[in-house]
Amino acid sequence: MTAEPLPAALRRDRIAALVHERGFIRVAELSNIFRTSPVTIRTDLDDLADRHLVRRVHGGAVPTVGEPATTVPVDDDHDAAARRMLGAAVAARIRSGQTIVLAAAPTTRAVARALAGRAELTDLHVVTNDLRIALELQPRLPSFSVIVTGGTLRPGSPDLGDPLGGTVLDDIGADVSIVGCAALSAHRGLTAASMAEVEMARRLLRAGDRSIVVAEADRIGATAPARIARADDLELVVTDADADGDEVAALRAVGAEVEQVAPA
Repeated sequence: MTAEPLPAALRRDRIAALVHERGFIRVAELSNIFRTSPVTIRTDLDDLADRHLVRRVHGGAVPTVGEPATTVPVDDDHDAAARRMLGAAVAARIRSGQTIVLAAAPTTRAVARALAGRAELTDLHVVTNDLRIALELQPRLPSFSVIVTGGTLRPGSPDLGDPLGGTVLDDIGADVSIVGCAALSAHRGLTAASMAEVEMARRLLRAGDRSIVVAEADRIGATAPARIARADDLELVVTDADADGDEVAALRAVGAEVEQVAPA
């Protein structure tokens, strides 16, 4: 085991090396190796997958090249398919002429791709702190307008954060804020793995008159140390049908609307 917590960039480099060395490795095993939470490991794997350094699968990751290991328990397109499904469900709620905020996250990039594919959607104004979301939407210019927030680019990440992360947000009044989810529970609310993410996430969430949290099933019921918002402050949570039923019921009990999306 690692004697002390590693910087995120170094930890992710070592995770990528382990994935390619072993062929398949689980989130729980990486959490034990690096002495950090499963939420942090999932965030690390999402980042590595976005940079095409590993492939996310249900429960862990496999290399981006070569044949998947025979120990992979399910179809390795599971996570990507779930995100596409969630992205399409959220994008279907957006109307021409609206101003929306898309916060940096793998699920919100799926929303951006779904929005870009809606040919009938026009005069959409998108504010984002994610450079990849901006590029996903670039083919729809000038039918869409895309505003990238101010902020600081960090190693190994496409999102802009503090300092200066909220420069544009102070002047934005959006109809809808759409944010991703590292962890969400009725008890702890919407939480992140790092305190460094919290203030920017709160600003992005507050920028819209209405908020939508896009959460993969394994994020529902999970907790992380840094709270972004209480569960009863959230208006709509969009997740998939595999989300824990008791936790979904608990979220509804505190006042959050929860939409569970089933495969078509």
